[in-house]
Amino acid sequence: MTHLIIILSVLLVAAAVVIVVLVVTRSRAARRAGESAEQRLRREIRNSQNELERITILYNNLKTTAKTPQQTHSAIAVASSTTTPENIAIEQHKLESEKSEMAERNRKLWEMSIAIEKEKQHIELLKSDIESKHYAVTSSIKYAQRIQLAVLPSEDILKNAFSDYFLFWRPRDIVSGDFYWHRRNGNVIAFTIADCTGHGVPGSFMSLLGITYLNDICANITPDILPSDVLNELRANIIVALSQHSDEHNPMDGMDMALCILNLDTNVLRFSGANNPLYLVRNGELTEYKPIKNPIGKYPRMKDFETTEIHVEKGDYLYMFSDGFADQFNGVTKKKVTYGRLKELFLDINAKSSESEYQKTRLGEFIDQWSGSLAQMDDILIGGYRV
Repeated sequence: MTHLIIILSVLLVAAAVVIVVLVVTRSRAARRAGESAEQRLRREIRNSQNELERITILYNNLKTTAKTPQQTHSAIAVASSTTTPENIAIEQHKLESEKSEMAERNRKLWEMSIAIEKEKQHIELLKSDIESKHYAVTSSIKYAQRIQLAVLPSEDILKNAFSDYFLFWRPRDIVSGDFYWHRRNGNVIAFTIADCTGHGVPGSFMSLLGITYLNDICANITPDILPSDVLNELRANIIVALSQHSDEHNPMDGMDMALCILNLDTNVLRFSGANNPLYLVRNGELTEYKPIKNPIGKYPRMKDFETTEIHVEKGDYLYMFSDGFADQFNGVTKKKVTYGRLKELFLDINAKSSESEYQKTRLGEFIDQWSGSLAQMDDILIGGYRV
């Protein structure tokens, strides 16, 4: 009996120990399970927060880059539909693709900027070279201008022969194909306004030819000399100088001019014109003396030049000119001044004043206003002489 009681006691103790061990083990397992569940919950919360931040950033990017309300709504719809990992992955791929495209565009822009910089440097070199050559050419032309001005006769001849005069001269390109010339011997004065073929350097070469030949032909002018004879001889010289007598080489270069020879003792003026007329203004009326329609040079239907004799009076104003003024276009209407308007202008300025400076100033103001922003088309030369 005693042995049975001992055995039961041992069994009861063992059962109690087992129960205690089981309770402790379960408690630990429950605690570990709770901790694991808590960790999983925290991970889910962190993932949800990251996902929410990403969706918010994506939504803001889509909203700021939207171009229309419809696109904005679409972006919001897309953002709201990207709550799944798959859609987020798709959006990530799109963003990475856009990032790659942007990097490629930046690379191309960089290459283009390098190419543009190289081209800019090349252009700068060309510009510098052109400016250097332009300076050299302009310097040569300006020196040619000095030569042309030196060849022209002194204006003292006109000051001593007329009560007043002006020369309104505007070359188009520094040097001019228009030129004035005069020579006096005793009380006989020859004077002309001439217009050579072309302008600039080619025209200036022709003007030097004309001045040289006129100096030779009129070296000793007399009261009996006829301006038509001077023009006929000048034409013959120009044809020879330019080889226009040869059928093989027959350029149509030459010059137009109005030539006058005035006897200061008798006030007899002899006029001859090669394409260019002479205007005489007296007592508010303008008289035109017409030229022969031939240039100084080779012409298909060549005619001898003719002389017209005119008795001038004190106060008469004589005008000779090239075609540059009359042929200048208007800056707005694109119409020419025309010789008719030029006649009206001469009459108008004579009615207001016979002073040469006033007339010269008025001609300059008129042509400036008429041309406006339009560039000068040709050389301009007008000579006004008051008897």
